Amino acid sequence: MSTPRRIAPGTTYLVTRRTTRRHFLMNPDKRRVLLAVYWYATALLAAEFGIEIHAVQVLSNHMHEVLTDTRGELPKFLSQRNRLMANAIKVLRGWPEEVFSREGASVVALYGDDAVLQKIGYTLSNAVAAGLVARPEDWPGVTLAATDIGTRTIRVERPAVYFDAENKRWPASAEIAITVPRSLEANAGHEGARARIVAAVEAAVDEARRIARKAGKFVRSMEWIFAVPHTTRASSFEKVGARNPSFAAGGNVEMATMAAKVRAAFLGAYREAFRALRSGVRDVFFPLGTWRLAQEVGVNVFSTT
Repeated sequence: MSTPRRIAPGTTYLVTRRTTRRHFLMNPDKRRVLLAVYWYATALLAAEFGIEIHAVQVLSNHMHEVLTDTRGELPKFLSQRNRLMANAIKVLRGWPEEVFSREGASVVALYGDDAVLQKIGYTLSNAVAAGLVARPEDWPGVTLAATDIGTRTIRVERPAVYFDAENKRWPASAEIAITVPRSLEANAGHEGARARIVAAVEAAVDEARRIARKAGKFVRSMEWIFAVPHTTRASSFEKVGARNPSFAAGGNVEMATMAAKVRAAFLGAYREAFRALRSGVRDVFFPLGTWRLAQEVGVNVFSTT
């Protein structure tokens, strides 16, 4: 019997979000207010929507997160969490415009352990590849160490900006556990999965250092990082119209083939359902993974599980 759902629960994703016009609106501040804003908003909304955080790094103009959506609520989580972050950043920076790019978030479904490990390594080595720090944990903004995954719980007090202490919606503090992805734990056990994560991050950091050296980049001081104005914009070349993949398999051909088939099946079922809806059929069921039409129009979404 089919049951209504929103998007496939239990999927692990790499989520990337950029600031508008690549402004450095998320550059770390000495008081660590932005760090508190990220963890406070994320902890509250992750608990509400069933999101598990595995790895994150927030650089000056973009952030990467590896997370698992346990209940099929990822779009709602991202919408509400990013709105809170944007409003807090506007207050902190005195910024009158939008904070995040209008192109929206990049959400890449990760198929298989290889993809999950690769994207955790990629996420945590980002600041190293940019030549800003020598190790992920040296970044003064939002980041994690590989050893935090599966062992650390982040506890944060309510930030001093935006979140009204008189509003019962905003508790005095919040906390969130940094978890090992369930798929890795199922295949290697908790400690085995943690060992694989540490090895993957170390390899990614070594490669990031090599890339930074080749590009002539060097580690920056904390004072230099803090002093960068938030009005600064990234000047590195960025290809216009670059592909934005919907899934990654970490080089595993079998997983990539399966992911491509799953994606093709979804698109085929979606187009068929949409044609039926436009032709006037009332009881149309869209495939699991449909979100916007389910939220805005109220179409039926089905799962065979």
